Amino acid sequence: MNMAPRYLLTDKFDLGMLASLTADISLTEISLDDVCDLIEKAEFEQRLGLHGGWADGVRFSVEITLAPNGPILLVARPIKTDQGTVMKWVRVEVID
Repeated sequence: MNMAPRYLLTDKFDLGMLASLTADISLTEISLDDVCDLIEKAEFEQRLGLHGGWADGVRFSVEITLAPNGPILLVARPIKTDQGTVMKWVRVEVID
């Protein structure tokens, strides 16, 4: 069975994507360790047949659709700091 991924790893997200969304949204900053844990959990749950695991929207072009019961986005953004550029991660989830 081909099920939609539970998590979508991406670097493409802007607030304009929220303009037509009528549901609530949750934005949570997470660490790279959290991202790795979520991917491992998604792979395990995929083997159990609960959902389609995760998809790499950074490496492969994947359409991003924000909708209730849609994939949870794991968004990577490069942020310039005094110490150089670091990657920050945000979990974006639409809540019914």
